[in-house]
Amino acid sequence: MAESKRWSRWWRKFLGLSPDGFYKAVEILRERYIDESQHVTRFTQHAQKMQYPQFREKLLHIAAEEAQHADWIAEKIRTFGGQLPAVPTVAPDEKNSWQYLLADLEAERQCAAEIEEEVQEIQPELPAVAEMLERIHEDGKRHRREIRDMLMRSDPQALWPA
Repeated sequence: MAESKRWSRWWRKFLGLSPDGFYKAVEILRERYIDESQHVTRFTQHAQKMQYPQFREKLLHIAAEEAQHADWIAEKIRTFGGQLPAVPTVAPDEKNSWQYLLADLEAERQCAAEIEEEVQEIQPELPAVAEMLERIHEDGKRHRREIRDMLMRSDPQALWPA
């Protein structure tokens, strides 16, 4: 524990961060780690329930990218001497394929809004971390397009804004 605090102080001093900015950044990263980890679980669970194999493959690909995001975030947390948070389990639910995709799209929209706020908070003191979050945000844009595309293919009557 003392070693972890020493590393935290060293990194904070090395990067020229205020104590409040440093702890805020680590807390943001810990929350983002939980969200990204839960996305992996949710996309994997939903992929297993997809009616169409091509949708299953696409959701598993998205889950793999979300796992990569969680790995990037975990690396940053460890670099700053923080501990990875426990990730609450995601309880599976019973819906049809279209409802799973709709829930995934809504979760990705919510995540995008949160990341935009987080980038604004972190940018002044940790531009490299903000850049990583922006990359995650860009991947999220692509994921939302892919999920919207699957939704439209599974329900041709649905009209979704671009």
